[in-house]
Amino acid sequence: MGNIINSMLEEIKKAGKPYVFRYRQDNIFTLEEIKDSYIYFQKRELLNDPFDSTPDLVDLKYISIDNLYKAFEKLVGKQKTEFIVKKLSQKRVEETIRHSIPRFINKHGIACFSMLPGVNMPLLANYTNNHKGLYLQYNIDLDLDFFSGLKLMNYQKELKKISIELLENEEDIYKIFFLKQENWSYEQELRLVNEEFGKYYLKREALRNIICGYNCSEEYIEKVLESNKLNKHVNVWKMEKPTVHNRLKLDLIG
Repeated sequence: MGNIINSMLEEIKKAGKPYVFRYRQDNIFTLEEIKDSYIYFQKRELLNDPFDSTPDLVDLKYISIDNLYKAFEKLVGKQKTEFIVKKLSQKRVEETIRHSIPRFINKHGIACFSMLPGVNMPLLANYTNNHKGLYLQYNIDLDLDFFSGLKLMNYQKELKKISIELLENEEDIYKIFFLKQENWSYEQELRLVNEEFGKYYLKREALRNIICGYNCSEEYIEKVLESNKLNKHVNVWKMEKPTVHNRLKLDLIG
């Protein structure tokens, strides 16, 4: 039993693969994520970077209508394709496809993580309500299905458009979810993307530690402890206000 406890206490010191970190505010949604073991995948337009995954970065090249109709025929059959051809002009088909791109992108949900633990003060200041919230340590190896598709962001000095040609490389449109300007690189963000926004449940074992910020109130800490009751393997800590650069002191509180 002592070895298990020591192992749990040692885990809090670890960063790098397979560990990732998620920074959260001191609100009820964070408590629900801990209690019910889910992660909320947010809408693109509600993220804090207005250029994040913007459809404007998709450069849809010339659409070969002949090839498109061949693809329709494979999907819905010749009769329905002929009906589409009669009802819609070539221009209308192309306009419909171009207008569908923003809808396609905006229906997806995004969950953000970082490679970096709490030594990154800007992350704590920006995403935990000025150290009043907390961050969560996950071990991705303990739920490989959930974390499959986790990717590091592609940081660029100037965001480059993604060239898409239907029936050739349309899958490249997913690259848009992993582009960010270079000035966000301090976050060292990793990201998961799902086809719909909302709650996605993961194995409880994947959550390893909860670290409350040094401005986290006693009232909120009590709520965190209550929400964590089903996670017998998860320790709760409180960070002391740092006095030495790049060094954390954590107090075990639950």
